[in-house]
Amino acid sequence: MNIKTKDIASKSGVSIATVSRYLNKSGYVKQETRELIKNAIQEIKKQENIYEKEKNIAVVFPDLSNMFFTDVLKGLTEEADKLNYNVFSFDSGESIEKEMKIIDALKDFNICGLIITTTIRNRETTKKHVQNLNSLGVPIILIDRDLIFCDFDGIFSDNKKGAFDGVDTLIAEGHKNIAVITGPLDYETAQLRLEGYKQAHKVNELEINESYIHEGDYQIDSGYNLTKEIINNNKDVTAIFSCNNMMTLGAINALNEMDIKIGEDISLLGFDDLEFFTYLGLNISVVSRQTSEMGKIAFEVLSKKILEEEPYATQNIVLKPSIVLRGSEKLINTNSKTEAK
Repeated sequence: MNIKTKDIASKSGVSIATVSRYLNKSGYVKQETRELIKNAIQEIKKQENIYEKEKNIAVVFPDLSNMFFTDVLKGLTEEADKLNYNVFSFDSGESIEKEMKIIDALKDFNICGLIITTTIRNRETTKKHVQNLNSLGVPIILIDRDLIFCDFDGIFSDNKKGAFDGVDTLIAEGHKNIAVITGPLDYETAQLRLEGYKQAHKVNELEINESYIHEGDYQIDSGYNLTKEIINNNKDVTAIFSCNNMMTLGAINALNEMDIKIGEDISLLGFDDLEFFTYLGLNISVVSRQTSEMGKIAFEVLSKKILEEEPYATQNIVLKPSIVLRGSEKLINTNSKTEAK
């Protein structure tokens, strides 16, 4: 902590020269003045310590190995750095129990705000958890997943529209038999993406084949296992829509292992982009979300709430995804489709 001489002088009501003599022990300073300077230094230190505590924000995400969340974290950290905020990040591991423990621990952390993607899945747990979050006594911003029974601000993506646009693109390419690997359907994000998938079929007057719908868990293994299941049990499927980037990685691994070429033997569309897709020459078409921008906006909203003395209306900001086409969405020649090994 670097306290300026002029600030001490201003606080204590003595001259800069006198403060300098006191600090450098270079001349006589009477006891009464020494006490004034000493008290001024302690008061400034106290104020700066409080200020620093008020510049701490916590971020709780369910899976920091997922590039979606690390990209969001990068965006909000860049904005936080500009205003000298400290960002403490925590990984709840998609566990509500772990998330609750983190929230309890944060009560002793002296934070001034929280940005969170919660793992809540049912109404009963939600009420209790919202009460626990409110007990922190700080502004809270939700990312990606909404919560009922609360008035927290939130930054979200239009999951239904993104899924609709993605599947509609596949249908426009000529696909009629499209399998989908959803997230866990007790998450609203997964429900909305499935709704978008179904809506695209209805708008294009295509029958929805329930056997094409496979529920995953947003993790690599489920993408891997369900892709193998799709290939082995649904021989007429020409495209797979994977509803998050981690499951898309699993799908890629499964198809490579089965010697099925993406874009030649089967088509693939993912939800959420991964930067290394293009670096590794994986021309995977995706529904792309503004991940870094979500983080930046989340911090901007949070910082305004921290500094705002008067309450203002809750904000729910919904960002529109875009479709990034790299070739893996093209209708393949079904006659050349490789049998699963």
